[in-house]
Amino acid sequence: MTGTPPPPTSDGLVVSDPRRSRDLWRSLQQKLDGWNPAWRDRVDTGSPRWRAGFPAKAARLPDEIVFESFAVALLSGNTRWDRIATIRGELGVPFVDFDPARFASLDDRDIDRRVLRWFVDRRAGSAGLPAGLLRLRGTAAILATAEGGAHGFLERVFDAAGGMPDQAAVLLGGSAQWKLPGFGIALAAEALRLLGFDLCKPDRHVLRAVGAWGLVRFARWPEKGAYTPPQARPAELIATMRAVRTLAENNAVGVSNCTSVIWLAGAVSGARLTNADFASLAAAERDAKPLG
Repeated sequence: MTGTPPPPTSDGLVVSDPRRSRDLWRSLQQKLDGWNPAWRDRVDTGSPRWRAGFPAKAARLPDEIVFESFAVALLSGNTRWDRIATIRGELGVPFVDFDPARFASLDDRDIDRRVLRWFVDRRAGSAGLPAGLLRLRGTAAILATAEGGAHGFLERVFDAAGGMPDQAAVLLGGSAQWKLPGFGIALAAEALRLLGFDLCKPDRHVLRAVGAWGLVRFARWPEKGAYTPPQARPAELIATMRAVRTLAENNAVGVSNCTSVIWLAGAVSGARLTNADFASLAAAERDAKPLG
C-alpha cells in the first residue's frame, strides 16, 4: 500500500476500558441534553449500508451516486455545513446532475462563473471553495475514466485496503496510487460515510474532543483559543478514527452515529462546546465512582 502513513505510536493512542468509555459517552449525552433536549433529532441516525467490505458488482454504485458523495464531502470541508444543508436538495444544479464526466469537462471559466457563482449567490461560498472545486474536477475525471467507472475505482481501493473503510479513506486521502485531488483523509472518510460506510470523519471538532478526552495525544496542539483544534498528522488522524470506533463499539452505537454526536457537540450550529468543556466531561468520568 504505497504511501500509507505508519500506524500511531503506542503513546499516541490511549486505550480506555469499556466502563470508562460508557461513562464518557453518558456524560456527553447529558451535556447535550442540557443544551437541547431534542438534540437527537439533529443527529444522523441512519443505519450504514456497509460496515466492512465493498458492495458486489450486483449492487453496482452508479457514477452519479459516488460523485455526489465526494462533492458533498468536499463542501463539508470548505464551507459551513448549516449553509450547505439548506441547499442540499439543489446541489444537482451546480454539479450538473452529479455526472462526473460532465463536471470534468467544465473549464476554469465554467467553474468560476457557473459553479462558484451559484454558491456565492446563496451565501455558501468560502475562501477555499474556488480551489476546492478545481480539484474536485480532477477527482471527477478520475472517477469518470476509471475502468469500471467510479464503482470499479472504489472496488480496487477497497481491495488494496483489505476491505476496511478506515483504511480506504487513508488510501484515498494520502496514498501515491489512490489519492483523489482535493481530498485528505478526513474528507475522504466523509465521502465514504455519505456513501453508506460506517466510519469516522476526523474533522476539527472530533479532533478537539478526542484530544481533550486524552484518547489521542497530539504532538501539535497550540490551543490558542477555546475552539482551536489539534494540528493532526496522518498517523494521528488514523488514531482518531480508531479511538472513535472503539468508543462507538463500547457503547453499542454505529461509528458514523458516534461521529455525528461528537460533531454536534462541538459545531457552531450545535452545542459549541469548547476544548475545556470537552475536557470537563473526561474529568467528570474520572471522578465518577466505580460501578458496583
